[in-house]
Amino acid sequence: MRKLLSVFIFYLLLVFCACTEENETPILVATEDLLFVGGDKIRISGRLLTNREVLATDHGFLFSTESSFSSPITLSLGEKKNPGRFIGESKGFKVGQTYFAKAYAEVQGQRIEGDVVQLQTLIPAVETFFPTYALQGAELTIQGRNFPEGGTRVFFGNQEAQIIQNLFESRLIVRVPAPAGQIIVPLRIVIQDKEIILSTRFEYQSGKFTKIAEFPESIRIYDNLSFYNSAGFHVGLGRIRLGNPYPGFQRFEPTSRTWTKIDFPGEPRRFGFATSNFLGGGGTEIDREIYSPDLSFWKINGSDFERLPDLPFQSIEPLAVEWNSNLFLFGGRAGDSFKVRIFNPATQVWSERKPAPFAIEGNSAISVFENKIIFLSNTGDVWEYLPTLDSWNLKTSYPGNKGQLGFPMIQILGKKAYMGLFRRTQEIWELDLETGVWKAKNPIIGFPQSINAGSFQLDGAIYILRTAEESVFGNLPMELYKFDPDAI
Repeated sequence: MRKLLSVFIFYLLLVFCACTEENETPILVATEDLLFVGGDKIRISGRLLTNREVLATDHGFLFSTESSFSSPITLSLGEKKNPGRFIGESKGFKVGQTYFAKAYAEVQGQRIEGDVVQLQTLIPAVETFFPTYALQGAELTIQGRNFPEGGTRVFFGNQEAQIIQNLFESRLIVRVPAPAGQIIVPLRIVIQDKEIILSTRFEYQSGKFTKIAEFPESIRIYDNLSFYNSAGFHVGLGRIRLGNPYPGFQRFEPTSRTWTKIDFPGEPRRFGFATSNFLGGGGTEIDREIYSPDLSFWKINGSDFERLPDLPFQSIEPLAVEWNSNLFLFGGRAGDSFKVRIFNPATQVWSERKPAPFAIEGNSAISVFENKIIFLSNTGDVWEYLPTLDSWNLKTSYPGNKGQLGFPMIQILGKKAYMGLFRRTQEIWELDLETGVWKAKNPIIGFPQSINAGSFQLDGAIYILRTAEESVFGNLPMELYKFDPDAI
């Protein structure tokens, strides 16, 4: 409507000018269009209407929060010689504020002003942000509208983030700042005197690894057994790097962080099985992939070993776990990869269940969650076995790097399973066993080309013994790490 009025006035001027002298033509100023109104920015157009040279010493726009323009904000565009349209843009306005605006021109010492228009700057709003879970230094995108350039600040809790880009005042790309001790923090957008606190909170990727000990004797052992019980964390048997059997165990006491050598009354062995209360199987490799099996079977009492009747079968590198006071053996080498065997301590009887739906060997991992036994296969599949139903379910797949040839670890704290550390990887992930949601945790520190030699949990933390691969030369000790899943 304003445009039509301007054209009509200009037309009358032309008609009037046809009947009068040129120097008598009046000069009019029109406040034309609001081209853009944002949170703190306004773009507006005006027009000088005449058919002669103007010679305006100044022209532009006036803005005020009052219709009287008692204390206006002046946007000066400088001199203007010819009639026609002019456009001005200014920023620094308050968001969500009502303003009055009009064009002006200074001609021959006289100020000529256009009509007053009323406008309201826009109020910022946030629609969403992603990702909601990330590491320090990652890029995070906030989507919304009316984010003033230069006037917008983003905070993760009390930590201010660097704004990398402000795209069209509707998308902020920020860099996640360093955490200040909290894992879950509110995301705050501060614009002038307005603060927007998002209902969804941001979560830092967490998980803190601390090296707490080294395996004694300055040796590295492989194909070993490990178990944890009330006496401590036991690691042993197997063989020393590039050769000799390791005949006994070393016991780690978490409180004092000391190691104690423990004798084993049986023969040294590789590829056996061990739980908190039982040990057995394995054997001696007499040629590549050919073993002399050891059928001895032992009850563990703290750090003492009581021999039980021998195993009625060979068992080379199975997965072992205790559930409901019974010992379960899953798979193994030498044709046993699908076998499921159970030992009942009360009756001293072994029995078998239905075969597993996938091949199981010691290069996979196992743990117990409530009435289920959880498996992480060497290919990254996560299976559930329900002993009461003798049934299997493929639950999910590990989303991280599966490395080479398996050998991951799994430990369960509460309703969260912590899995990963496949051979030659440093990744560990958290799986919510109720929701099925995966979260990456901070990677383990230490030598990258390492494998797991044992793990246990205590007081909400997970302990992991790592050793450099056998092919790695050098004096690299076996290292024990403490992992706090919710620390930074």
